Amino acid sequence: MAQRYQLLIRDRHGFERTVPLTRSVTLGRQSLCDVVLSDNMISRNHLRLELRDDIWWAEDLQTTHGSFYKDQQLGRVAWEPSTPLRLADGAYTLTLLRLDRTSSELHLQAILETAQLLAEEVDLEDLLEQALDKLLSISGTDRGFLMLLEDGELRPRVQRNLGQELEGSIQLSLSSVRKVFETGDPVWILNVADEHHLSRQQSIHRLELKTILCLPLLLQGRRLGVVYLDSRRPITEPLDRETFEAIVALCAISIERTRLSEENLRSHVLATVGQVASSIVHDFKNGLFVLRGHADLLELSTEDPKIRHHCRKILECVDRLTHLSQDVLDFAKVREPNRETVDLRAFLDAILEPMVPRAAELGVRLRTEGQTCLVKLDPGQFTRVMENILTNALDATVDMDGEVLVAWTQLNGGIQIRVKDRGRGIPKKLMKRIFEPFFSYGKRMGTGLGMATVKKIVEEHGGTLEFISQEGSGTEVIMTLPEHPITGTIKLSDESTGNHKVLG
Repeated sequence: MAQRYQLLIRDRHGFERTVPLTRSVTLGRQSLCDVVLSDNMISRNHLRLELRDDIWWAEDLQTTHGSFYKDQQLGRVAWEPSTPLRLADGAYTLTLLRLDRTSSELHLQAILETAQLLAEEVDLEDLLEQALDKLLSISGTDRGFLMLLEDGELRPRVQRNLGQELEGSIQLSLSSVRKVFETGDPVWILNVADEHHLSRQQSIHRLELKTILCLPLLLQGRRLGVVYLDSRRPITEPLDRETFEAIVALCAISIERTRLSEENLRSHVLATVGQVASSIVHDFKNGLFVLRGHADLLELSTEDPKIRHHCRKILECVDRLTHLSQDVLDFAKVREPNRETVDLRAFLDAILEPMVPRAAELGVRLRTEGQTCLVKLDPGQFTRVMENILTNALDATVDMDGEVLVAWTQLNGGIQIRVKDRGRGIPKKLMKRIFEPFFSYGKRMGTGLGMATVKKIVEEHGGTLEFISQEGSGTEVIMTLPEHPITGTIKLSDESTGNHKVLG
């Protein structure tokens, strides 16, 4: 029996995957390579692996950043199994492995490794990345993504070696991926050449794909999401289909277990906030009220600048603690918004006006954009929503020139308000925590309840809240509110029909 080989690929971040080797392959950054390596240090065509007389030869394809074997720059060399080969000074480390185990042993090991995900205590984001990496490694495919059902829609959560626009990067259309999710019927194509109805499609020739796997994530008949994997290489020694589907099912169990664990933790935190609010916050506010009164009297009764300075410091601290107490009380309460009909342009301009001086100090321009329109909302609650979001946007632009845009558009059945800044953005790892009570990022004096309260108020209005952020490129907050009937005739105070307004 011919010797079987596997290529172990480890990137600079520690992500590992394995690729079965049965023939000569080209590795590089461009999508037409047999094995795609997406790091920018990798050349479009970086390395060629060639099998001759059961010996693997490695050849650097005259690359900019080079390839290295036994600490020497590589030209062309016979590659010894288990001896690492580095690409682009460590962007990737490749290891050639001989496979001496039977298929059954490999299948069993794959199941056992996946089952370990059930025992690990990690957050959902890390688990999704581990699950996708495991499925890529076990299947021997190069690229893929994992989507979960969230708020009634399939949303991409993690991906590997694909562009930002999934629709143009994969063979199946996203509608076909959704069909796999809806019907529960997987797509299992190990060699496109055997699928005549697909091999004629133009996108097949463009991407030169050979293997396409798309499977639903199911748990006791309930649909959680879908996983998509593909490769330009046909899988010549594929994992048994039933075994692989069992492994995908194990991933689904791990994902649901972790998600339920996080939801239980959030519920526990919310219950704790409610208990704290009902037991001590009212008494705490009463104490702050007395403290403020004595500090005010002391400041008014003296002309000593040092005493007056210390009184102001006490009052600043009292204001901050009072604000935190009110945040806790507001967050703990469930109440129906007291809606009023407001002119949205005038309402937002009134909120932004006091922020103009601080924005000017930071070198930030505040700008509004939208048509004059009437909406029904709770002015008091929604003022807090906008103040929290705008304060965060300004804090994100400290020491950075930029702009904060507040824009709104009328939709069919509602209105959408967007607040966009050009600040520092939010790291991907922290995005899922921004609505957690008492979590604060980038604000030295933050209470940690601002965004949790924002989300709660928007949802009490029947709306939805979405964050789009990229570290270093700013953040956009999108609020969508449903339409509520407006009765009577109201004359707008702002007769302007212009769409843009710069404040300050």
